[in-house]
Amino acid sequence: MAVFTERRVMSNPALIPPAGDRRRTALQVDARAEEAYWRSHYLREPYYERGYTFEDYLPAYRTGWEGRMRYHGRSFEQAERELARDYQRNRAGSPLDWRRNRHAARAAWERFDH
Repeated sequence: MAVFTERRVMSNPALIPPAGDRRRTALQVDARAEEAYWRSHYLREPYYERGYTFEDYLPAYRTGWEGRMRYHGRSFEQAERELARDYQRNRAGSPLDWRRNRHAARAAWERFDH
């Protein structure tokens, strides 16, 4: 088994293991699969409001699944302030503010718990 010393990695970055730091177990998310899942399920969610499209909810879903990876080890409530800030960056043209779209973000976040 090769030893990955700092000097060897600095001289040859290809020696860095592809999984990065193997001590951590990070969540993996397939963004395309998540988007496809939510596209086919969003109409059945309890927070869905008539008149809004999938594209109106997509920024919240993206915030939820990306946040689940970014804030791994924290609860939704513990990360909510950061998630609200992330939502503002992801929001694009969605007419739904964080207060009205946080339920969609939470649904995407909690999908990894089931």
